[in-house]
Amino acid sequence: MVKAISIVVLFLVGTVVTYAQRAHAELDSMYIFIGGQVGLDLTVEYPKTLEDAQFMPIQGDTLCAQIEIVDRMKPDTTIAGDIVRIHQRYLVQSFDSGLHYVRPIPVLHIGGEDGEDVECDIPALNVINPFQQIDVDEQTGVAKITDVRDAMDAPFNIDELLAYWPILVGILIAGILLFVGIWYYRRYKARQNGNVVEKSKPSEPCHVVALRELERLKEEKLWQHSKVKEYYSRLTDILRLYITERYDVNALESTTDETLEKLRAIPDVDMADTARMQDILQMADFAKFAKHEPLPDENDMAMRKAVEFVNNTSLVNCEVTVEKG
Repeated sequence: MVKAISIVVLFLVGTVVTYAQRAHAELDSMYIFIGGQVGLDLTVEYPKTLEDAQFMPIQGDTLCAQIEIVDRMKPDTTIAGDIVRIHQRYLVQSFDSGLHYVRPIPVLHIGGEDGEDVECDIPALNVINPFQQIDVDEQTGVAKITDVRDAMDAPFNIDELLAYWPILVGILIAGILLFVGIWYYRRYKARQNGNVVEKSKPSEPCHVVALRELERLKEEKLWQHSKVKEYYSRLTDILRLYITERYDVNALESTTDETLEKLRAIPDVDMADTARMQDILQMADFAKFAKHEPLPDENDMAMRKAVEFVNNTSLVNCEVTVEKG
């Protein structure tokens, strides 16, 4: 009799312990399109008295061969009364169509090394291929496989274009008016800010004056006598005066960036000449303000680039050059 009572008591205790811990998994949706993603919520509950209980997150990067784990959140643990609740969310994905089943996964370990694992059933996921039944052969029931259709070569019809000629003419006129308005506005603002300098025409072409001053600067050999800052100051002053007289823009009191911006806005100055001027002005800034000591080849290269800039942007194709020395 006592033995029978003991068996009943152990059975009841085991039932309570087994019922006390619970694992549950739920998908946001049991249906997804192929390549789609869906959330999976895993919840584990057990009594707080089970101090040796250990949560076991889903390991690896797959639930099964057809379902991948794309991302997982950190487990969130809450305690309500005597119950510990652990929740973790996963993001899964599948590229194989069909109904995919997942084996029960252990999510909670109880009883230390000799204990047991509590497993959780994962819902099946149905992955749908929306293109699977397109163009099915009526006799065989198998999807037809056909080549990609070639692009159609539609003939050009001038009448279709002429039907829109009022709109095209209106767009063209509006574009011209907008361009002229912007040009006059920028010209007006430039005069207001003093960027356009009205100067009397020099007695000789500005490129001749600039090349003569560059030749004079070269003969003075300033950088060869350790006067690097004075060399670059004279060099940039000659070029800024030439730009001012050649293009009627105020480059004498402009910074390096402002001068380069004005050159880029001039259609007659190509990108190569603007790049030459940029190299010269930046090297001059380094030498004058950053205590940079240019190499002799860099000093000589700055002079040659200055001569090339003047020759390339002069009103005539000037052949005057400064010999390398």
